[in-house]
Amino acid sequence: MAEVVDPEAGLVSLAFLHTLGTWLVPKLVTGFRQAFPKVRFELHQHGENGLVQHLLDATADLIITSGDPGHPLITWRRLLVEPLWLAVPTQHPLAQHRRVRLAEVAEEPFILLKPGYGLRSVTETLCRQAGFTPLIGFEGEEVHTLRGLVAAGLGVSLIPSSPDAAATPAFPIRYLEITDVHGARDIGIAWLSGRTLPPAPQRFIDHALGATAGSTPARG
Repeated sequence: MAEVVDPEAGLVSLAFLHTLGTWLVPKLVTGFRQAFPKVRFELHQHGENGLVQHLLDATADLIITSGDPGHPLITWRRLLVEPLWLAVPTQHPLAQHRRVRLAEVAEEPFILLKPGYGLRSVTETLCRQAGFTPLIGFEGEEVHTLRGLVAAGLGVSLIPSSPDAAATPAFPIRYLEITDVHGARDIGIAWLSGRTLPPAPQRFIDHALGATAGSTPARG
């Protein structure tokens, strides 16, 4: 009723991957609120499986996720392709290279997110395409933790190239391009196919698609 009275207002309930909370989601929300300052946001962070459940339970209007969930009740649209880079400590023998084959670290421990996270599935798939199963050195819940453990020399990891991936003195890491497999993941927005969305979430979909058209993040 409130949106009928004031169509410029409304609520967007949005769930998204943890890894997107430091760059993509703030960018999209900020840009949208500049055009629609009365719209309120209800934000949730979760792993890949939890995002789909948010939609199915109607606890979120929209989700931003990696890859098409492939669920018959969900519509997904690609926003961008996000490169993945092999993160190694600066003292690693490969650190002086710019480009490597993923197969070159087949015998090394991998720092991974726990099962159920999209980046974990993508990493396992890429390693399988490169001809090996990754040796698990550690399983975490945040990419920031993965970077810290790579910097400490505890293993290597495939890291999204979002802007917060820049090396710092606290995180002495080299990010290497992988050449033997396609190191990237799709980032997209999704909603329940059979549900008629209120105006605010529908406008946010249009904004997200327009704001990311043709974009691919640069390496951090």
